[in-house]
Amino acid sequence: MRYRDIIINNVDVLESQLKTLRRMVQRGESIKEFIATLDQADERLEKVKSYVQLEPKSPNEVGGN
Repeated sequence: MRYRDIIINNVDVLESQLKTLRRMVQRGESIKEFIATLDQADERLEKVKSYVQLEPKSPNEVGGN
């Protein structure tokens, strides 16, 4: 996997953002801040998806588009 390190880093950031979102809910922070963090997580997820799409498929992969 050529982009393994980049993907792993982005997944780590996504995990951190999810933890941040949980803390924001527990503390009752504003919806505006929550949505801003959620939007950042969505953007990060799209980056991960684009890197995965760049990876060549192996002959034993099943399904997918």
